[in-house]
Amino acid sequence: MIVFFVIGMLLAGSLAYTAYYLLQMQVLEERLTLDDAKGYYLIACILVAFLVSAGFFYTGQSLGYDQQEETSSAMALGILLDIMVTLLVLIYGLVKFREPEHY
Repeated sequence: MIVFFVIGMLLAGSLAYTAYYLLQMQVLEERLTLDDAKGYYLIACILVAFLVSAGFFYTGQSLGYDQQEETSSAMALGILLDIMVTLLVLIYGLVKFREPEHY
């Protein structure tokens, strides 16, 4: 069950950070404005949180975690942890977004 938590959090965090990195590169290359990139990043993080949570809910049901009371509540906790990690990476990304310097 611990592996279920860790894999979910790593997947959610890495996908959200990858979205930040790709959008930051677009801003630095001046293909996107900073405001547009922040909006796209917000949408990307919402989609990542939803898709990872849905995927791990399905995986938890396939593994039989929903059959017992202890593992059922732990599966719900794992899904909430995935969402929390995605939101933490969202906050990090929104604070760290920057524009290229113009001289």
